[in-house]
Amino acid sequence: MPSKTDDQLLNDMKGLPDMKMNQDKKQEIISTIRSTDTHSLPKRTAASPGRFSALGKGLAVCSVLAATIWMGATLISNNQQSTMPESITSNTPGSTSASPGPAAGKGNAVTPAPVQPQSEQLLPLIRKDAEKGKVIEVPYSVEQTVFDQVEKDWGKPDHTDQANGLTYSTYAKRGVVFGYNKGMQVVDIRTNDPRLAKLNADMVEKAMGKPGRISEFAGKTIYTYDVTDKYQIKFIFQGKKTASAKDLVLVRYNVYYPQGNKNLMLYGSNADILQSIRDLAKNGQTFGSEYRVEKDLFDDIEKQIGKPDIVATFNGITYNTYMDKGLVFAFNKGMQVVDIRSYDARLQAISQAEVLQTLGKPNNVTTTAGETIYTYKVTPDYELKIIFSGTGGKPEKLYIDHVNIYYPRGTINNMAG
Repeated sequence: MPSKTDDQLLNDMKGLPDMKMNQDKKQEIISTIRSTDTHSLPKRTAASPGRFSALGKGLAVCSVLAATIWMGATLISNNQQSTMPESITSNTPGSTSASPGPAAGKGNAVTPAPVQPQSEQLLPLIRKDAEKGKVIEVPYSVEQTVFDQVEKDWGKPDHTDQANGLTYSTYAKRGVVFGYNKGMQVVDIRTNDPRLAKLNADMVEKAMGKPGRISEFAGKTIYTYDVTDKYQIKFIFQGKKTASAKDLVLVRYNVYYPQGNKNLMLYGSNADILQSIRDLAKNGQTFGSEYRVEKDLFDDIEKQIGKPDIVATFNGITYNTYMDKGLVFAFNKGMQVVDIRSYDARLQAISQAEVLQTLGKPNNVTTTAGETIYTYKVTPDYELKIIFSGTGGKPEKLYIDHVNIYYPRGTINNMAG
């Protein structure tokens, strides 16, 4: 069987699948075939007719061509994968990234369907998990989980705090915080999964609708959604609620079980909580704090609970915020505490209608910056202020944002001329 020339072999290769090879690469393959022909095939002997040599040569050529086809197909596959957008090829745990569509047929141009950004695909998953009392990438659920089980599986937390009537245990490397009550029942799970940073309030509203409540604390805006009759999602965005929704970047979210955050031995109902708030106010205290306006100095408080997270001054009064405790202490130039604000999560399940029913009509009602403020004169010196998120609508749909115990006389600058 006569040997084929290089031109003939190159011509035969035209029928092979298109492997995007240039002329130099094809010539290199031909050289390989020639080398195989002269060095790799068995030498002809008297007992081996020439036809077997030709057959062996043909088999070798076919083998090399087959290997070439396989190599070219592999190169094509690898090239396609390496040039895919990262949002498609990334497969992190819990990833909801789309799978690539079917390959285009030979000679047919296929326009790929638009791929939804991976970050936005998180939102349906967040809602689905929240309906089960869970946050993404965490196997435990509120209400159903006892913290002892978490600690058994994950080990001791990095640190533990007390706030809002709950104990909060933080697993910093996992970016997860568990809040549990005195019975060790988990009622609050928080996550700051790094993928959340690609979401903003506008995306959340498009996926989840308008939130039932919008509140603000320590320079952050909080969207609250009731995902079931028992569970809530709280989205915490960096920025004030007056900012554009696209500028409010998500920093974390919580799945919360409000009923589990009630000490039934102390507060059988929201009315019991409100009565406690009124009684505390008469003593210069507020819900979730043991400290008093007028009587306590902030220096002493700071020694006990540490440095604040945020410090701000307005009209000669300094406001120190403790984010994890949900408390703000305001004091005058003499360090006397004149205002204590509580953002305890238990308050935020109480409606305006319940306040009116339990405490009656306030002495004064004002509206400002999207909030309604009820002021009750509880003693000649102290005022109880109840602040609601929103300025209109039915009282059953307006909820407490925070409460203040306020000492007006302490805000007067007695040192002024």
